[in-house]
Amino acid sequence: MYKILIVEDEVIAAEYLKSILESRGWNVIDIVDNGVDVIKSINKYNPDLILMDIMIHGAKSGCEAAINVRKISNCAIVFITAYTDDEMIGYAMQVQADGYIVKPYNEREIIATISLLSAKQNSNNNGFRITRLKGGFYFNHENNLIYKNDEVVKLGPKAIQILKMLCTRRDSYVNYKELYQNSWKGELNLKKLQMVIYRIREVCKTDLLENINGVGYQIKIDHSFTCKG
Repeated sequence: MYKILIVEDEVIAAEYLKSILESRGWNVIDIVDNGVDVIKSINKYNPDLILMDIMIHGAKSGCEAAINVRKISNCAIVFITAYTDDEMIGYAMQVQADGYIVKPYNEREIIATISLLSAKQNSNNNGFRITRLKGGFYFNHENNLIYKNDEVVKLGPKAIQILKMLCTRRDSYVNYKELYQNSWKGELNLKKLQMVIYRIREVCKTDLLENINGVGYQIKIDHSFTCKG
């Protein structure tokens, strides 16, 4: 189910927004009103989408909170704002936001925006809920966890982000730079990337990743399974 985190400091507005979303079958996993709790909620629930109000409680604005989100998650971000000026558009571009919804809320606009994002993310996963991997492992695209024998394999968030990207792009390799920037920011630090790859191999005790011609990695798929959602 599509998981949505609402970041809104007005209780009535947040509850109204929640009612609209849940009436469409989307799962509102949490409502928070400050940047600190945004990060906590992401780590706990791993949302697919964050609806981020610009004006929130705490030391950081919604824009600043979104910058921190981008350091740990690739979830979609849609700003909620009463402003549509050039500065707002600049903030959205800076954090690679997926759009913004203008207050006061328009139910049709909200539904249309989220429906498009949900369809896009499902398309990026090629309709798959599970990617079967070599060695009896599988990656669940709904909760972004890797399993073996139906038990969660304990890996850190960077490792999970790398595996998610590789599983989403299962039919081709992903180059080092793209993998690195998916989990970190700045210029490629190959040693840092290789340390996480080594950790994945060490924890899984199986080499799930193939190094392609010294330019990137590709996930090793078990092609005897095809599990679509």
